[in-house]
Amino acid sequence: MKLQNIGGFDTIDRFVTYKIEEYGKREKTLETLFHFMFSEEENVMAEITDGYRIKRITYGEFRQRILAAAPSLARALADVPQGSLVGLYFSNSMEWVQLFWEILLCGYRPLLMNASLADEILEDILREHAVGAVVSGGKQFSVKTVQAQEALVPSAETLPERPFGSEVLFMSSGTTGKVKLSAYTGENFFYQICDSANIIKQCPRMKEHYKGELKQLVLLPLYHVFGFIAVYLWFGFFSRTFVFLKDLNPATIQNTVKKHEVTHIFAVPMVWDKVYRAALKQVKKRGKRTYDKFTRAVKLSNRLGALGEPFARAALGEVRESLFGDSIRFLISGGGALAPEVFAFYNGIGYHLANGYGMTEIGITSVEKSNRQAVLNTASVGAPFGYTAYCRDASGELLVKGKTRAARIIVNGESTVTDYDEWFHTGDLVSVHDGRYYHEGRMDDLIVGKSGENLNPTLLEPLLQVPYCDAVCLIAGRDGEPVLLASVRGCLSQSRISQVFEALDAALAAAGLNRTVAGVCVTSDPLMEASEIKISRRRVREKYLGGKLRMIERERVAEYVEGALSALEAEVRALFATALEREAEGIGAEDHFFRDLGGTSLDYFTLLEMLKNNYAVELAEGAGEDLVTVRAVCDYLKTVK
Repeated sequence: MKLQNIGGFDTIDRFVTYKIEEYGKREKTLETLFHFMFSEEENVMAEITDGYRIKRITYGEFRQRILAAAPSLARALADVPQGSLVGLYFSNSMEWVQLFWEILLCGYRPLLMNASLADEILEDILREHAVGAVVSGGKQFSVKTVQAQEALVPSAETLPERPFGSEVLFMSSGTTGKVKLSAYTGENFFYQICDSANIIKQCPRMKEHYKGELKQLVLLPLYHVFGFIAVYLWFGFFSRTFVFLKDLNPATIQNTVKKHEVTHIFAVPMVWDKVYRAALKQVKKRGKRTYDKFTRAVKLSNRLGALGEPFARAALGEVRESLFGDSIRFLISGGGALAPEVFAFYNGIGYHLANGYGMTEIGITSVEKSNRQAVLNTASVGAPFGYTAYCRDASGELLVKGKTRAARIIVNGESTVTDYDEWFHTGDLVSVHDGRYYHEGRMDDLIVGKSGENLNPTLLEPLLQVPYCDAVCLIAGRDGEPVLLASVRGCLSQSRISQVFEALDAALAAAGLNRTVAGVCVTSDPLMEASEIKISRRRVREKYLGGKLRMIERERVAEYVEGALSALEAEVRALFATALEREAEGIGAEDHFFRDLGGTSLDYFTLLEMLKNNYAVELAEGAGEDLVTVRAVCDYLKTVK
């Protein structure tokens, strides 16, 4: 099978080596990077679908699109001094990529705005760092705001000659405190790209194509360092294809992967865990015999080692087809802890899921490169890449140094220029075995128990997951004592909430923590914000101590259920459950039919038909935009009944 253009070379390795060597001969600026990112003009840069047809755009066409529209942005920013920070606030899309390069071409430094941060935090950053303007996808900010549609219009003008933007700035997630800005130069990105080339030499699976093409799903936010570097930079430099999503509905993601025959997906642990749990739930629905047969097949596949993949492809094809199909070649989990059994599931059914590590301040620094399932399933993040060094100090903290790190870090307006010979303290705890590193949580998440021992939530929380519980979070309570928080969002059955309390007690006892953890608290609120990619224990603790979580008292479960769900809501929830083919107890009154419950348009039409038959009402045109929760439907029915 002929591979999509690899510069006339007969192997990918030779193409990659040549392109990096040529980049190395040039000045390592962002302007040089722009040239190399679009040098294979005939290759397909991106694919999208309008619901029926797949639309493609080549690297050459996309480069012309950027150059044609840049004068429009330059005109809109005419009163913003050259070299200023210009924020980019836009959703994942081809347009995001276009606007990013336009900002650089116009001589500004892009500040990739973290959309998961609250508006007031973003405004503080804009003010504190004297941001000259924001290019926005609709939101208006206190500084000069240029709407994206204005900056995307092709112009007949010529872009005024000006210096190319000198750096790109990322915002940290703020999960561990003050939001930091990390500034990367073309040289930092050069070494990140060199490291990506080293991966494929040690891990051939990373470069595998399907039907001659390598297609990366753009799932991670591009404003995040993981999304920008590992998804866009690594693959865009070598002119592979990106597949952009219409929305983040689970059904859209699965359908897009299959329709476009995506080969690579990189995501945070939460995504892999949710898909894993949903898949197990579907298998369990087919009966104990089928479930037992499935689990035995996965274990056998993992035990077979090199022979496991052919076995999995033959024996577990139906499971893969229900997930992402057979085009998948490489998956990466990064940004937090993921249980080994989740790795064993994906690798056991014939995919390849590896664990990776990085931070906003240091970029992407390692990924497990082994092809052996026994190694992948340990959740190792591997050894550091070639241009990065790791060190574990006496306290167990990971220290990192290398030229892939951000050139400078800005906190509270204070900019610290990086000394690449000095060790950076990550604040992450690691263990090391046979040269491989294992992430074991954050130092600032450690809780001191009653006996003075350190409790590590990252290691303990997987032992405390119980049925009907969305998430658990171990935090330090008001007096510093360990407290276990559990979310049962959407669970409105008295017996099941009581079962959660009992199961949490049993899990604590089994883990030997029943005398160490001071209390078990159950909340009907989610522990993770919709815009977050992982739980912020700091934020959860603040909400808990501030009384901002709706708690369900163990002795008053019945009162909670009675107040949470009226008789009409119970009826409508049952209809939601039928339309979605899932248990009613798992559907909350405020759960979104599409976003939270994974419903499709067909499922929603089924719901509309049942509402019509049960209540003799016709929902208004466009109901799918507003009437998407049990409570919203009930409120509507009360107005027309």
